Amino acid sequence: MTPPDQTTRDPSEPGRLPGGLPRVSVVVPVHDGTALLRTCVQALLAQDYPGDLIEVLVVDNASTEDVAAVLPPDPRVRLLHEPVPGSYRARNAALPHVRGEVVAFTDADCRPHPDWITRGVAALRSQPDVAMVGGRVDLVFREGHPVTAWEVYEAAHAFPQRDYLAKQHFAVTANVLTWRTTLDDVGGFDARLASRGDAEWGQRVARSGGKQVYAEDAVVDHPARATWKEMCGKTLRVARGRRDVDVSRSRGRRHFLGVAAAHVRLGVVGLARPAAAKEFRPTPAATLRYVAAYSTARVLFVGVNLATGLRPRSGPRSVELPEPVVNSQEVGR
Repeated sequence: MTPPDQTTRDPSEPGRLPGGLPRVSVVVPVHDGTALLRTCVQALLAQDYPGDLIEVLVVDNASTEDVAAVLPPDPRVRLLHEPVPGSYRARNAALPHVRGEVVAFTDADCRPHPDWITRGVAALRSQPDVAMVGGRVDLVFREGHPVTAWEVYEAAHAFPQRDYLAKQHFAVTANVLTWRTTLDDVGGFDARLASRGDAEWGQRVARSGGKQVYAEDAVVDHPARATWKEMCGKTLRVARGRRDVDVSRSRGRRHFLGVAAAHVRLGVVGLARPAAAKEFRPTPAATLRYVAAYSTARVLFVGVNLATGLRPRSGPRSVELPEPVVNSQEVGR
């Protein structure tokens, strides 16, 4: 897999390359949350990358809010519609419409830093055979620092993008840039997955021989989930996404019961060595909040796998999905 226009970095101009910059299409799926979408689109239009080389494709994914009302009257912004719920389905709906050589993905609740596209494109073009780039995802807290149980938990576990790329060969779609030719080669996302479609796609890129790069300086801000409703819903979605991957590989009862046992072990280890202490110095109250959130996450993962293992499904999907990796950071996504 050879990305287009691969050249050597010009040392006289850090972050930029000779030979002309590629056009970039940014894909942003949205389901409600239009106030945050407005901020995201404003940040994309204010990038320091040449404005005439940027287009923003917003995909309304069955929103109940008026998405069009918050979009600026800018010809670089196009509104598309995908009526069937599913963020990966929505991203796929944009792909036939992209005009850029580079396709970038972020989420409607994210705020890309002003040089996000510049840094991401530079990473894509930094060496031969780079097929995709995963940038850094920084958490933003409502009060500037973690307060609630789930904010403390997210501060410890959410979005370890460098580790995802190094160990699992994917990056979360809150911050991914790739070549359009890469998408042509490996295809889009598996629209049947409610979660971990980014992992399935990234691992397909890796299996095709495409090089994956982490860009520390290509940054988007992402709001931390703060409430029990938000995080329990997210945790169940990720757990079911992992379950669906395993079901697609015809995993049986023994596998799911083993995964449930693995999460019990992770829970014991995690509570013995709270990960939150690695990220900042929590107060005793913050530690208790972390323990409560961590325990809840593990219980939800165990419950999903026990329910599946005791009532196994039949009829695997035709597509082959990646081998599962159980780790304590799964609910960070």
